[in-house]
Amino acid sequence: MANPILRFVETFSGHWAMNLETKVPRIELYEKRIASSKPSLGFFVLLVCSAVIATLGLISNSTAVVIGAMIVAPLMDPILSLAFGLAVSDGKLIRRSAVTVTFGVAAVVGTASLLSLMLGISNVQSEIIGRTSPNLIDLGIAVAAAVAGSFSMTRERLSNSIAGVAIAVALVPPLCVSGIGLTLGSDMTAVFGRGTVAGLTNQIAEGSFLLFLANLTGIAVASLLVFLVQRYGSVSRCWRNLVVWIGLLGLLCIPLGSSLHDFSVRQYLEAEFGKIKAGQIKRLKVAEKNPRLWSRVRLLYSNVRVNDNVASVDLVLNAPKDLLDQAAITSMQQNLLKRSRQLGVDDIDFNISIVPNRVYRFEMNPDLKS
Repeated sequence: MANPILRFVETFSGHWAMNLETKVPRIELYEKRIASSKPSLGFFVLLVCSAVIATLGLISNSTAVVIGAMIVAPLMDPILSLAFGLAVSDGKLIRRSAVTVTFGVAAVVGTASLLSLMLGISNVQSEIIGRTSPNLIDLGIAVAAAVAGSFSMTRERLSNSIAGVAIAVALVPPLCVSGIGLTLGSDMTAVFGRGTVAGLTNQIAEGSFLLFLANLTGIAVASLLVFLVQRYGSVSRCWRNLVVWIGLLGLLCIPLGSSLHDFSVRQYLEAEFGKIKAGQIKRLKVAEKNPRLWSRVRLLYSNVRVNDNVASVDLVLNAPKDLLDQAAITSMQQNLLKRSRQLGVDDIDFNISIVPNRVYRFEMNPDLKS
């Protein structure tokens, strides 16, 4: 009687071999990548529709609509074809894929700009602003999504996962934000809850395009490596392509790394203000000297922006009339400034508004008592 452990190992090995057989043949994958690299009417129809959906979703600040646009967008396909062309060192496939991606980018940006002009957009909200400050986290998302997308292409049973990859990497929305940003004038304002910020026009167009470049480069490099690991290409033939694109990725990491530091500082400051919103203000250093005073203060709204190690903070506080004087506000500002500088912030700009809390009492009319 055979050993049960040996039977289990043989069964497991057989299943593993069967899974390896589901790998898409090189010739078949090559043909699919060539077909996806060609610009077609269907490609541009879907891409323009996706740009319209994404632009309207961004303008209306609707996350669900923007996600729908990501599913429709076909821009991921030619980028994966570009990566495959780099892996197999096919110059014709590389050029054709690059041209298709370039035309696709122009179509999305142009569509978004045209819609923005037609609608007369003069202010933007969180869905747009959230795509103007990319960092290394966004690059990590692009790399992970690219690995999933390229690997799914090489396995017949995993091909249905590509829709989820398109949602994760989000190529079209950043391009739409760039198109919107190009049409905004100098008097544009960004709306954050109850507050507004002016002068972000260049940051919107440039920051969102940097996010797209990070996604594009991350997808190309990660997919190139996946194709090489699975022996669809040869390192000895494509090492120049690999060096060039890894170099581009390294250059992008410089501004993205700086933005990651800004992101970390912003997260810390927002967490501090979150304690106030949650009624935990007694835990803050600013409240230690006079906890009774600060226990009556409520934070109605906060917005934190960090750019190039300079923080801007907008606060709306609710407190009884004349409770918060200049000394108390100055103490709060000094404490946050000290902590922010410990985190590497050069300066912090405060804009604090105080909404007085008034209580009105009404006594019942004596004539009504009976």
